[in-house]
Amino acid sequence: MSLLAAALVAELFVTIRVYDLYGLAPETRQEALAVAVEALEHAGIQAAIVDCSARPAILACRTGLGDGELVLRIHRHPKDGAHVLGDAIVRASGPSTIATVYAAAIAERARRTGGRLATIVGRVAAHEIGHLLLGTNRHAPHGLMRPSWDLARLDRGDWHFTLEDGAAIRARLKQRDAVALLARALP
Repeated sequence: MSLLAAALVAELFVTIRVYDLYGLAPETRQEALAVAVEALEHAGIQAAIVDCSARPAILACRTGLGDGELVLRIHRHPKDGAHVLGDAIVRASGPSTIATVYAAAIAERARRTGGRLATIVGRVAAHEIGHLLLGTNRHAPHGLMRPSWDLARLDRGDWHFTLEDGAAIRARLKQRDAVALLARALP
C-alpha cells in the first residue's frame, strides 16, 4: 500500500489543546470536553485533548502547534456581548486553529434555562471546533452546527453533526492528511 493510500484509510484524528482562562472547575471542564469529544466521535473523528490549563503547563503546551492541532480557549465574556456563547477564527486560506467558548455567558444561560453547564460548554466547544474543521463560519439548518439553540431542550433534539457536516469534516481531514503525507514524502 502506498503512503498516500495509507493516509486515506487511516483513522481521522485531531489534537485539541485546551486553555481554560476562565477557571472552570476541573471536573466540569473534563465533563465538557468529554461531551465535545463524543460529538466529534459521532462524526467519525477521533480527538485527543491536551489540557493546558494546569500550572505549570505540560511541555506539549509550551511548544508551537503541530500540524493539524487546534486550540480551544475558555474565556469569560465575549467583546460582542453576553449573548455570544463562542466563536471560531476561520481563515480564508491556511489552517483555522483557534476556537473560543465564553464560560461566563454559558453559565448565565445555563442558570436561566436550567441546563447543565458542562453539557452546554461541551456542545458550544464542539460547534466552534466544527467551524474550524469545516473551514467556514456557515451554519446548518439542523444539527450541532445550527445557528441558534433551544438550551432548555438539551436532552432532546439533534445535538450531533449532520451527516453532511460530518462528511465535509472527514473530507477536509483526509485532504489535510494526504497533503501532509505528500509533503513528508517529497525530498
